[in-house]
Amino acid sequence: MGTNKILVIGSTNVDMVIKMKKLPLPGETVGNGKFEQSYGGKGANQALAAAKQNVNTEFITCLGNDSHAKKLEEYFRNNLLITNRILYSDKSPTGIALIYVSEDGENCIALAPGANEELTMENLSDWEQLFKNVELLVLQAEIPLLTIENLILKAKEKNIKVLFNPAPVCRINKHLLTCIDYLVVNKGELEEISGEKVDSLNLKTITGELLKKGCKHVIVTLGKEGVFYHSDYTELSVKAFPVEAVDTTGAGDTFCGVLAACIAEKETITTDILKYCCAASAISVTRMGAQPSIPSKDETKQFFHSKYNQ
Repeated sequence: MGTNKILVIGSTNVDMVIKMKKLPLPGETVGNGKFEQSYGGKGANQALAAAKQNVNTEFITCLGNDSHAKKLEEYFRNNLLITNRILYSDKSPTGIALIYVSEDGENCIALAPGANEELTMENLSDWEQLFKNVELLVLQAEIPLLTIENLILKAKEKNIKVLFNPAPVCRINKHLLTCIDYLVVNKGELEEISGEKVDSLNLKTITGELLKKGCKHVIVTLGKEGVFYHSDYTELSVKAFPVEAVDTTGAGDTFCGVLAACIAEKETITTDILKYCCAASAISVTRMGAQPSIPSKDETKQFFHSKYNQ
């Protein structure tokens, strides 16, 4: 593994997935589904995606003292994550996600956060040790918002770069934008944060306003339309790789984790880096499950080089 250290603090869930012909409407039962169980949670997904790029990655999460916990910790270690500071709760079970996936790859998700809600400032009290040797802090919004806000402020005090993916969508206090180096959002999240309806004509203007408010880099994932990147120095648009989607669960998390790995190794975001992250996401949507779908560095490089000029 490389010497750069990414610290991901975030959620872990056990994903209960049913693949079905179509997503059920309210009050409707859709039969003949196929059930699978795997591991997920935006924090865990992004941490694993970074670690699979062979970048030194630590993951701090909170699990329940239940049958899932030891299996999860062993699973994380086997997938190259540093896990010696995982927390355990005696009050809440490990988080659970119920996921429905349709034949065309669309999904809907219901979360029971459980122990993820106990990832609090009181449990993350040793600040000197928490950020030791960390170069990039990666956060999402499946843990308490107060924890997120304090982590961002503490990281900035120690000159540690912050990548924040506000998903599920949440409001960001204006003073926090000045402390976020890399803001990664999809279209819906950008609309919630900006308070504006987003389209191709105003995308540059809206992301530009976030830059004026202090955010250093804004990366907007647009699904099949690709990615838009905006900083004070440049703007880039890249197209997604066309693939046949099987399950879109975790595609955004794969993008974020691989992007974090690229930032930790190279810092400057380029067209090639964005295309490389899109390649990892493209691979992930051709497979079932959030974490089982995350590609390795070798897989991503091979796909990237074979498809780049097509």
